[in-house]
Amino acid sequence: MTEGTVSWFEKEWIDNDAKALGVYVALLILQFRVRYRTDIHLLCGDDSLMELRLKPYLALLLHDDELRAAMDTGKEFLKALVAHTSLPEHEEVLDSIELDFYGTFKEAYLRHVNREAMAVKLSDYDAPTFIKTFLSDVASNRFSKGKVTSTGSAILLTPFADFIELYGLSEEDVRRFMELLRIAGIMFLDIVPAPVLEPKFIQENLNC
Repeated sequence: MTEGTVSWFEKEWIDNDAKALGVYVALLILQFRVRYRTDIHLLCGDDSLMELRLKPYLALLLHDDELRAAMDTGKEFLKALVAHTSLPEHEEVLDSIELDFYGTFKEAYLRHVNREAMAVKLSDYDAPTFIKTFLSDVASNRFSKGKVTSTGSAILLTPFADFIELYGLSEEDVRRFMELLRIAGIMFLDIVPAPVLEPKFIQENLNC
């Protein structure tokens, strides 16, 4: 599928950061954390279920009216996807949309990464140094991955176990580190969005 083939995608869904983030987070959740045959029509038919998926993460990035706009746009995007594509097409269409509009998604996403949340200590380490190592290792496939999209967004299969094995962290430190990644906007659930895996982000934002 190439650019322009998703004719139903509305450019107004990405005309500001809040709406673009609503679409992008919805897209990533649908790509990585939804069983198409059993889940997607339930989510489409019940706004509250989709909000339960979207709100915990979007609320870390946005607040108040922007948060509401993001959730509403994410739900509208989901309904359009279901209305215009068959189940076998969902994965390919979602991948195509992320690829086609990646520049917009990336800019909105990186503007809302919580850099202040990263400026802390984790055990004996400066968190930015540790996060830099983690993202570099994800980008270089050192972590176990499931699906990976065309832009490079990925779902990690066993992040908790990999942190212990690769970095020698205690279980408590792993929990603290995963929570830090969530609060900062680096990883949600076990999904790592492509924008934070780009070398430019890793080098420019994670040097102490």
